Amino acid sequence: MRYTIFVLLYFVHIALQAQTLEEADNLYADKKYTAAAEMYEQLYRFDKAAESYKMQISLSEKDKKNKKAPAMVDSLRPLLKQNENLMRMINRCEDVQIIDSIIIGKNDFLNAYHLTEDAGTLEKTKGSIIYENQLKDRRFYGKKDEKNLYRIYTQVKIQDGWSEEKPLNIPIDSSADDNYPFGLADGLTIYYASTGNNSIGGYDLFVSRYNMDNDAYLSPTQLGMPFNSPYNDYMLAIDELHGIGYFASDRFQPEGKVVIYTFIPNEEPKFLENEDFAVLANRAKISSIRDTWRPNANYQALLQKVKSDIEKRKQQAAPKDFTFVINDKIVYYSLSDFEDKDAKQTFQHSQDLYKQILALENQLEGQRRNYAASNTSQKRNLKLSILENESRLEKLYSDYKKTEIEARNKEINKLRIKN
Repeated sequence: MRYTIFVLLYFVHIALQAQTLEEADNLYADKKYTAAAEMYEQLYRFDKAAESYKMQISLSEKDKKNKKAPAMVDSLRPLLKQNENLMRMINRCEDVQIIDSIIIGKNDFLNAYHLTEDAGTLEKTKGSIIYENQLKDRRFYGKKDEKNLYRIYTQVKIQDGWSEEKPLNIPIDSSADDNYPFGLADGLTIYYASTGNNSIGGYDLFVSRYNMDNDAYLSPTQLGMPFNSPYNDYMLAIDELHGIGYFASDRFQPEGKVVIYTFIPNEEPKFLENEDFAVLANRAKISSIRDTWRPNANYQALLQKVKSDIEKRKQQAAPKDFTFVINDKIVYYSLSDFEDKDAKQTFQHSQDLYKQILALENQLEGQRRNYAASNTSQKRNLKLSILENESRLEKLYSDYKKTEIEARNKEINKLRIKN
């Protein structure tokens, strides 16, 4: 049914392009198998797509009257080869657990990557991403060369600066882009995206490993499906501490959008063992992430733990203006943490009181030292001042504690209403 509708729509498209019925017939004869192939590609039926391209090539080669036929054959042969590659790849679809996905703007896609410091850092730059390792002494990034193609470059930390950049010593396709690098903690393994090396569509994901014997990287290995697709797939990153990874893809997405998949990496590639092609196709194009889940697995708990751990590390690393306990689970370290305006102002007042307490304590300490070294007359005068300041200090302590409690209660009420 779907095929019939597609063909009818294609007839309408052809008729609109043509000036006469005869021209429409010729256009359809020229492109009918190509149209079918494009439909099959959308369905991940690459075997049928390859057959359709073969039929179109055969038809065009026999059409001696059509001057455009040789050019069409030349344009179709790469598509035939691509679908033959896709057909082989779909039969080796990896059994990987996709535990979450989010559609996000292409320019903001790094916001969906939740990596701990142990995994290194990713920073967006014009046209590329800078990956800096967990030791902060080496980084990789994509940059255009003199041929206006992206190449992966690397630098090492030298004192307070970076060394001169140099191209990563990795076998490349000289006519393709290489970009979006990410390294594992072993210092040897690197993932990146390339439009060459027999890419099956746009950017494909590859992995390579450093060979210390010759100071170079091994020939890259193309990842299988579902990591790669006939669309752009890139920026694979793995957080080994939590055992999760991320990659970006624009498969089936509107212009300007990408989907970020969160997955659990396999220690070794594990391929699906299923003779049902529909199952393979759905897993390869990630029709449903739930289909990849293990029975009774609680992935939400894992995702929440990752985000919670990262937030705790951020709080520990962030500069702390103060430490103010709201409750057993919430601690504030700066004024920007406050949700309630009145609570914030009340807390600021408590901090002013605390500063007065510190100043008065210092003054009393000096007076007590002077008292010990003074004569009888001087001690009499100092004693009165000391007693007065001690009384003031006691009141300040009381006001300070009351103001802190007031600020805490106001903030708790705000959080309770918000939630």
